[in-house]
Amino acid sequence: MRKPMNTFVLLLSVITLILACVEAPVNPLKYDVRDFPKPPSNVKLAIGDGEISLLWQHPNQKSIRNYQIQRRDSLRSNFELVGVSEELSFTDRPLQNGRVYFYKISCVDTNGLQGSATEILSGIPAVFGVLINNGQASTNSRSVSLTFAAPKFTSLVMVSNDSSFENGQWGNFTTPRSWVLSQEDGLKTVYVKFRNNQDVESNMSFLDNIILDTQARISQFVHDGTSRIFSPGDILHLRLQANETGGVAQVDINNVEKGILLYDDGTRGDVVEQDGIYEVDYSIPTGPQDEGALVIGRFTDKAGNVASSLNSSSGRIIIRRPPTPVNLIAVAPPINSSRKLTLTWSINTDSDFANYRIFRSQTPGITERSPLLKIIQNPSVLSLTDSLLAPNTTYYYRVYVYDQTGLFFGSNERSGATNP
Repeated sequence: MRKPMNTFVLLLSVITLILACVEAPVNPLKYDVRDFPKPPSNVKLAIGDGEISLLWQHPNQKSIRNYQIQRRDSLRSNFELVGVSEELSFTDRPLQNGRVYFYKISCVDTNGLQGSATEILSGIPAVFGVLINNGQASTNSRSVSLTFAAPKFTSLVMVSNDSSFENGQWGNFTTPRSWVLSQEDGLKTVYVKFRNNQDVESNMSFLDNIILDTQARISQFVHDGTSRIFSPGDILHLRLQANETGGVAQVDINNVEKGILLYDDGTRGDVVEQDGIYEVDYSIPTGPQDEGALVIGRFTDKAGNVASSLNSSSGRIIIRRPPTPVNLIAVAPPINSSRKLTLTWSINTDSDFANYRIFRSQTPGITERSPLLKIIQNPSVLSLTDSLLAPNTTYYYRVYVYDQTGLFFGSNERSGATNP
């Protein structure tokens, strides 16, 4: 006959069974050295402005839970944990530029075992940069100058026209350095990486932009002078379309004026500022006449490219200088006459003189639309007696000179009163 199990023994068995089902904490003493994860391999350190990046590899990445990064600097002797990463990289920031930082990395595997650390690596964060042509916004040449910003221990530099640095090669660090931009006009970007004398690279590429502009072109040049005859003081509107801002647009009017400036700032006849269309309201000056003045547009863009000059599609313009005016010297009644006034004026010696035209009115403000008194075709006739006037009455006169093209110019206005 079996004896009943002692209650204490039964309870002890149950407790032992429960403890056997609970996972025991990791005890390194139970593992062989070969069970611990190996340290990361191919560790690379890259420096930047106030930061240091670490990159590494591991042959058994799936077995690693995380990587632990420890750091000390030139002011401390002990390492401290500064980061835990589940990836194969880590960036430490913010750091002080110019200070030396030391790093080592160890792995923790999925069993919780932490392996030995890597060899110690060191780096010094620093400021890097590049300027194309000292920061100019544009250039008309593919050949440019690169100026680098880098710490004194930089030994190598790699430059590329694309961010992938395809076919890029390391070269000795010198600044400034000449470089050739890629072809085709437009926005160009130059990418640069640096490496110091300890084979430590910058943790990123640095870049600068410049607009490559190797040609200028006038797409349209017009004026509003078609079928018009201009005289000094008349306004001629000039409009040159270049499709790029910041340039210098000019117009030459043969035998009249050269280098007339056009504007793209919304003033002086320009309609819309900074739209690549240059305009001006130009006042015809006093000067030579031209029955068919050629109007030529010229343009130089902000990169220094000179466009081919372009004759205005609106054609030539006609500029005629009005005749030289005469001076109406006097208006006075003859002696012993109550119904006459005698006018005298200076002579006109223009080669294209056509006639004098004398206008009269009983009110001031005479124009060429006032009543016409007489036409005199001989330039040497310098007086006229106006008869059959009302006695004791004031009359106003003005002498206009007309040329052979129909242009005219009026004298001063004078008045005279007949005798009672």
